[in-house]
Amino acid sequence: MKTHLSKGVVLLTLAIVGGLMVERGNAAEEPGLGTVVGEGEMTEFCQKAAAARFEVQPDAITTDPPIERDGKLLVLGTVDSDDTDRESGFDCRFEKDGAYLGIIGAPDE
Repeated sequence: MKTHLSKGVVLLTLAIVGGLMVERGNAAEEPGLGTVVGEGEMTEFCQKAAAARFEVQPDAITTDPPIERDGKLLVLGTVDSDDTDRESGFDCRFEKDGAYLGIIGAPDE
């Protein structure tokens, strides 16, 4: 006996499975990508995103106010590493409209 699923049922199933994978942390995409953030909130947003990415407490992250470079807004930051006893630099990138693009740079691994 052959069973045919409608395209809608297949797409809904894929969406549910994809959502479960994101909740479990199996997605390769960095959390918050595409989130539109006001310029006044970018430093805090960057601090939280970097803390999650580098698996440190937010107080180990230091960020500066956003600056414009190459048509993007950048929040420059550092992360204190207990392992190496030094700071490593990174940048959080945002589009001009505030859309979060991700983090450039990472502590030495």
